[in-house]
Amino acid sequence: MTLLPLALSAFSGGWVSFGFTSYGLPSCPAFEFLTMGFPGPLLASLLWARLLAVPVAFALWLVTRGGPASRVTGQVVACYVLLLALVSPASVAYDVVTAGSVCWELWEPVAGWNLGVSACDVVAAALILSAVRPAGSRPHARLRRTAGVFGVCCLLLAVPVADRGADDRYTGLDVALRLHAATPGTGDVTETERLLATIATAQPAHDEDGLSEDDCDPWTVVRRSYGDTEPHDREHAFLCTARGVAGHAPRFVTLPDRELLAFGRALCGVAGRPSAEPRVRTLFDQAGLSDWSYSLMTALVFLCPDAVAREAPGLVLTEAEAREKDDDYRAKLTAHCSDPARRLRAVRQATTALIVGEGGGYLVDGGNGAGVPRRLDRAFDEVIDWLTTTAVSVGTAMDNNPICLTVKALPHAPRVRLRGWDAVVETGLASPDGVLGLVGEADGSLPNLAAAGPGHYRVRVYVRGRAKALKHASEWPVEEHLLLVFPGSSGKTLFLRG
Repeated sequence: MTLLPLALSAFSGGWVSFGFTSYGLPSCPAFEFLTMGFPGPLLASLLWARLLAVPVAFALWLVTRGGPASRVTGQVVACYVLLLALVSPASVAYDVVTAGSVCWELWEPVAGWNLGVSACDVVAAALILSAVRPAGSRPHARLRRTAGVFGVCCLLLAVPVADRGADDRYTGLDVALRLHAATPGTGDVTETERLLATIATAQPAHDEDGLSEDDCDPWTVVRRSYGDTEPHDREHAFLCTARGVAGHAPRFVTLPDRELLAFGRALCGVAGRPSAEPRVRTLFDQAGLSDWSYSLMTALVFLCPDAVAREAPGLVLTEAEAREKDDDYRAKLTAHCSDPARRLRAVRQATTALIVGEGGGYLVDGGNGAGVPRRLDRAFDEVIDWLTTTAVSVGTAMDNNPICLTVKALPHAPRVRLRGWDAVVETGLASPDGVLGLVGEADGSLPNLAAAGPGHYRVRVYVRGRAKALKHASEWPVEEHLLLVFPGSSGKTLFLRG
């Protein structure tokens, strides 16, 4: 019974293996916990381990024929298999109970197979316990004890979902409910209705529609943070930033100040709750929201900082605190990078963890964008995206992630070393002003690579670790680049490896 799912997956691959992609579905905690983090690979390892543990226990039982060692081993293995069998049903039940039936859409493609495997494992565990049961034992008493333990386990699994109320310790929900309670003639209504009623009853600190674009400049243009905003200006800041999330909440643009402020307080009352919950879904539908977003949190932080800090702690920092935190983070990343060409002496050099943005890649520019486009000798190259007479765009396998980058400005052309690198490309650039470096490099730690002043230079790019970075997700830099810049008049592009 334990090996049955393995046999089915081997002979019916098309039936039991599939893939799916979901967009815009709500947050389902158990599904995300099992599939989008560390527990997923760990659970897979534990599931495969049972295919080894059960045959080993079976072999021991065959040899000893019911001895104490085989009996204890069998009971332990049966409990191990049974616990693993309960993971999938418990996860599905948790999501459906806490987040609503919408989560079933996320589980449905895998639920049939997972629950079938769980059923096989439950039968296998029962058969193992029956096989190792000592002669003369009282099965009914054992059955009652087992049922009791199983019932206690089910009750323990239900504890996390027992309290499904909104967490209003640090939000404006209690204020909103009091405002509605003071409204005459409301009668008995649901919690969601009470939240929505605040839109018509709450009073903002500012006159309705009294904010101009200039009033909002500190938050929409300068991007003043919550930590740098005075307490008496925070409602003002919310009204300005909330209308800036128009792409995520289009109705915010049309709401008057009073209603928008009340709507923000209502959202604070359910901040961090799964978007599939009926009360959250009702508010989202009213605002035109699909799900919680970072952009929405940047606005709500001015009304309920403690609630937002549980999801995005960086939003409550001052600009100085955020800069210090960012510097510490970059220092930790850079500590995982080393110079891959230590013996190569340079006029200027630096090693850093470069965080590449959306789409990946970085730009080496020597002419402030004034170059003339050039064609690549080889189309669709994996290292160079595009070229001009003064700039080269270097591609990366990763985006929105750090890579290790070492840059060296050399007095003359170094020897070409290909060993240990996946790809090596060399091209030529002009630097009319004697300034050559990475465009948009955030912390300014990289030097000017035009060591010989204005003139023509050769740029040689070494790349490795791209395949590993794509295969294994890591918070630390995996992909590695070495950038060598030295004087040279040729503009030809050479693909030396890769």
